[in-house]
Amino acid sequence: MKSIKNIWKKRWRKNMAAAAVTVALLAGGAALPGATVRAEGEAPFVDISTDLISLSPQADEVKMNVAARNMPEGTKLAFSVADAGICSVEWTELDSRGYTQLCYRRGTALGETVVTVFVNDNPAVASQIRVTNRDVADSYVYEGDGSMNIHGLNMPPVPYDVHVLSTDADGYFGLLCSNAAGETKMLVNKTGAYEGSTTIEKGANATSLQILASGHWQIVMTPVLNFTTMTQSGAGNMVSGRFKGDDGTHDVYCANWAEKGNYIVWLYDLNNDTRQLLANGVGTYGKKKKNIYLNDSHSYYLSVQSEGKWLVEFQ
Repeated sequence: MKSIKNIWKKRWRKNMAAAAVTVALLAGGAALPGATVRAEGEAPFVDISTDLISLSPQADEVKMNVAARNMPEGTKLAFSVADAGICSVEWTELDSRGYTQLCYRRGTALGETVVTVFVNDNPAVASQIRVTNRDVADSYVYEGDGSMNIHGLNMPPVPYDVHVLSTDADGYFGLLCSNAAGETKMLVNKTGAYEGSTTIEKGANATSLQILASGHWQIVMTPVLNFTTMTQSGAGNMVSGRFKGDDGTHDVYCANWAEKGNYIVWLYDLNNDTRQLLANGVGTYGKKKKNIYLNDSHSYYLSVQSEGKWLVEFQ
């Protein structure tokens, strides 16, 4: 994991060190259900589903699974919060699969803090979770070489522009995204050097990324929050900003001037989590999609796949 870089790495190390001596709030505990048999030679540890939780107006409450491993039945966990102004934490009821969960709620203060989950009778057995509270949803930046798995992303329930750069001219780059429900989507499947954008329609808890690569790559995931106009033009793959509906029915002219490669345009509705296919062709393209209604109480965005210049015009 040394090759992964994210935008908080330096501050995270500082906060982790500080939190070890500044834990100020000790909250209640939870006894874990069922017997856990400790295998010979295996050390006990606190298992957490993520080591980073991002709170924002778009995600003001996040739940996280916790478990005690290699510990006897009745082992009790507790937690501490370094700065209770940034987030509050409480135990929740067991979920449908029997997992013990902590619920993190957004506080009034912006910034970062650390939550430590530990064995009540043995605080040395512990895991730490970094919690950020931002005024907007976080972006994520990862960079590495070769194949890699990234687990436990708790992404706010907003769409994300996923911009990928792969520099290996002779190699392969694949990017898969999966969630806690086991649903998997292939975001990128390319040979040779590549740069372009795709979309995660809606962030979710416990998101995982699987990178299949033979060379150097970078992934930047940015929430689609800024507003723009309906009509868009560009070159290559792109995810637009948001735009408001106008209670109108439109003909949408989609044009593509690339001589090869797919040309695919999706229109996403942020309010009811649906999408409409506006264009689907190969190479040069110019067609209208008729009778596209845009609700004036809804927000939308476009995702375009192309290998050249293109236009999406709402008429």
